[in-house]
Amino acid sequence: MVNDLPSNGAIGVVHMTPDFDVVGMNTYAKNVLGGNAVELGKSVFAYHPRKSHGKLEEILDRSKGHEMTRPIVMVIDVLGKALMINVCRVDSGEAKGEHLYAMTFIDVTEQTGAEVNPLSGKVELSKFPISNKGSYSFIDPNSIYYIHSDGNYCIVRTQEKQDHVHLTLKSILTRYTGKLFFQVHKSYIVNLNYVDKLEKTGDGQTVITFDSPGMDSIPVAKRRVKELKKAMAAM
Repeated sequence: MVNDLPSNGAIGVVHMTPDFDVVGMNTYAKNVLGGNAVELGKSVFAYHPRKSHGKLEEILDRSKGHEMTRPIVMVIDVLGKALMINVCRVDSGEAKGEHLYAMTFIDVTEQTGAEVNPLSGKVELSKFPISNKGSYSFIDPNSIYYIHSDGNYCIVRTQEKQDHVHLTLKSILTRYTGKLFFQVHKSYIVNLNYVDKLEKTGDGQTVITFDSPGMDSIPVAKRRVKELKKAMAAM
């Protein structure tokens, strides 16, 4: 289930071989990827700009190791659009062990407030796509207390709950250029608006405490303490 779908409800569908050659796509997918000029039979990488190849390779590699009923989801930028891509393995039924791959996507440019930065050429987001029990929605960064790296995903913590965002910590720092977030540790980004104070634990570790009771304390790397204090003073 996807909440806040594009107004036209259009979904792109692409079928691929086990080697990820594209053997079919619907009209909407063809229009997004270039219209009538799109040819079938090429590697899926041929339909995406080089800057997106790393993310695309990641999602395809991860889809190989999952059960065919468990999709892999990621947001990438293609031709100036933010696309939420879903890839899963599909049993072809022709022979035991034979399978294809299905990729579906929706254009979430409007929902994420995505715009192309004219200097970097990258699509930057003003909202993040999050998942919760199989549904997807979009969260305003202002409501986030901190973001914690969780492998290829991140956990975002708000006042009420925590959810997964389908972006890496590096992608978030690249795609969101606002002044709210500060990376305090290789695994953590915090929202400076909610930082209450810095404290030291018994073993000398500097941690952040927030202005909300019950919120976890977040570790701060030694090399980031000085910069963090400057950032806090400037808020």
